[in-house]
Amino acid sequence: MKCPVCDIEMILLVAGIYECPSCKKILKEKDGKAQEQEEKRVIEGNFHDGEYFHKNASLNKKFEVCEKGITIDKTENTLFAVLICYSPLIKDEKYVRLSWWKNFQHAGMFKIYDKEVLNNTIHALEKIDASFDDLWNWTGKYGKKETKTKEDLEKEKNLDIIKYRIIENKTCPKCQKTMEKMKAHYECHHCGEIVIVEGYHQPIFNIDPKDLDLRFQSDFPINYYLPINGITVKWLMGEWKSIVIIYAKDAPNKKWLRFYWWIRDLSKFMKYGQKEMGENTQMGWKTQRGIASPNMYDKKLIKPLIEALKKISKEIIW
Repeated sequence: MKCPVCDIEMILLVAGIYECPSCKKILKEKDGKAQEQEEKRVIEGNFHDGEYFHKNASLNKKFEVCEKGITIDKTENTLFAVLICYSPLIKDEKYVRLSWWKNFQHAGMFKIYDKEVLNNTIHALEKIDASFDDLWNWTGKYGKKETKTKEDLEKEKNLDIIKYRIIENKTCPKCQKTMEKMKAHYECHHCGEIVIVEGYHQPIFNIDPKDLDLRFQSDFPINYYLPINGITVKWLMGEWKSIVIIYAKDAPNKKWLRFYWWIRDLSKFMKYGQKEMGENTQMGWKTQRGIASPNMYDKKLIKPLIEALKKISKEIIW
């Protein structure tokens, strides 16, 4: 029996149980019929009515309603789908939800609330698909450092201008009016925008998703796993979403893709200053509660996921 990750012969531990000598993955041998049934996947690519997902997954209509969705991957015990959902209290405010289930229980989700973040997610997945092989090994032309395009340089220049105007003139990055300087932040009384001041004249402010350069980076607030490369699709002062290829330190040959969603509480920072920022978490960022760990182990699922997101982008109205 060969390891599906390392493609090397596994060691027999006990009857029917094998262990990979490289990544230490343990598998149970199954008969041919059961193996075929478990590995059978249903990649439909067409919309299901939302009721299908309420019946076949743990979606509670009391908290959110699924309007429609597309199945990306389905086995005997798992389901991965992209859904259009809304709150039962606010039916007009729809969002996209990437959802994973295992044994009919929630196993991870990644929510997208606006068009620009959805576009960024599609573009990021396309770049990842082109830059990694089927085992998530990096094959990108420029390694971890990408050549900046003319558009990237223009975005950097615009962000530098915004930072300069904040520091020199207290200019609000959202409405362009004058902000009021507080102890550790600027506050705009016209539109409510807040800008944090960190370190020596380093303003931290919300970046419009369309202004993100979508280049690969590796500096993420990941505590346990090690990042290879990833792309940020949304970055606000208190919210950060990225798609990252990671691996465990004790199993460097086993890599996979994870959808990360971090948040941080800025209230203490604004009240007490920079020292309260960390609060025993890297860069002050904490994983968003309730999303579990949305992982993708099979790279072949990226293409149907991209196609599903493109179809949904034409259906949903923001």
